[in-house]
Amino acid sequence: MPILTDNEDFAIQAKLNFMLGAKTYDTYLQGFRCAELSGGVVIAYASSEYMAGVISAKYSTQIAVAVESVVRQTAAMVLVLPCRKSRR
Repeated sequence: MPILTDNEDFAIQAKLNFMLGAKTYDTYLQGFRCAELSGGVVIAYASSEYMAGVISAKYSTQIAVAVESVVRQTAAMVLVLPCRKSRR
């Protein structure tokens, strides 16, 4: 699976911060990371299982748009998982 670089991840986070606004971003997306994009599926990690569910339910569309604009590949689905121990 193609792993997103740190620069791509930071660019996606910046776009999400811009699209959602600082207050919403800080409330829901602290500790959020986009890790991989393969076959149109974005795999991302959130700070907890609860936040993964909230982010998945509320912001999947915005995440897909941000990933597509940075990576220039189709992101048809977003899978948000609870945080893993090591970053990459």
